[in-house]
This record gives sequence, C-alpha cells and structure tokens, in this order.
Amino acid sequence: MSKKKALIIGSASVAVAAIAGTAVLFAINSTPSTFRLDDEYYAQSESMDIKKDEYENLISQNKTFVVMIDKPGCVTTKAMRENMVNFPEDTQFKYYRMMWEEVKESSLHEYVKYTPSVAIIYQGKVKAYLQADSDEDAVYFNDGEALKNWIRKYIIF
Repeated sequence: MSKKKALIIGSASVAVAAIAGTAVLFAINSTPSTFRLDDEYYAQSESMDIKKDEYENLISQNKTFVVMIDKPGCVTTKAMRENMVNFPEDTQFKYYRMMWEEVKESSLHEYVKYTPSVAIIYQGKVKAYLQADSDEDAVYFNDGEALKNWIRKYIIF
C-alpha cells in the first residue's frame, strides 16, 4: 500500500471516530426539549415552601421540579406568584417557592441572580430559568398566559 493510500485511510478512520465520538457525547449530554415532572408534582396547583437544604437534597436526588424564587414586598414577584397560582386546570402542578435569602445561599444562585424568577430543574440540573434583569423575560413576570406558555415549552402536562 502506498503512503498516500495509507494516509487517506488513516485520515478517514480518524474522521469517522471523531464523528462517532461527538454523536455519543451529544446523546449523553442532551436532555429532551420537553419532559414530565416527577409524578408527585401533578394533580393540583400548589406552592410548597422550600429551604436551601431541602432544595440541595432534591438536586442530589436528581429530581425534576419547578421552583419559583420569591421576595416578599416585591410587586413584580407578587404578580408572578398570583399567575402561578391561577394556572388553568390543564396546567396544574405543584411547585416549590424558595425565598430569595435562601436562594442566595444555594447552588441555584449560580444561575438566578435577581428576583423574581422561576427555574425548571430536570434530573437535578437547571434546565431553564427566567432572568429578572432580561428584557426578553420581562413579559413572563406580569402575563400569566405568557408564563404558562414558557413553562409548557419544557413541561409536559
């Protein structure tokens, strides 16, 4: 076999291995675009207060859930809280409500820097969250229909 042929075959083998390796890594690291919450979070709309340690425990158990970040006295947070409670029957779910002071001491603070916010956790990892300082996310804080649609982009009901 000539050097040129060997070089071509070797290069092709490396390219195939690289493509296969990338495909495997993508499959391992990807999450579905929509998914179900863990079963205990369906049936009715309800907020459950959660502390930092409880949140970290759910993360370590690879749970899938929603957490709303609340700050008493904040008008925007109050509007978002009311929208979460008033979701229609086709979007009923239990979610956690975590106070801002608890968030600041938790691993969630790596993502959520301001209030209000909602974070969607998939198998113990932050999948999506709303940013209070984002013009793009501003609509979700005061518009219940927009907030519901944002959540439904990720959660299957």
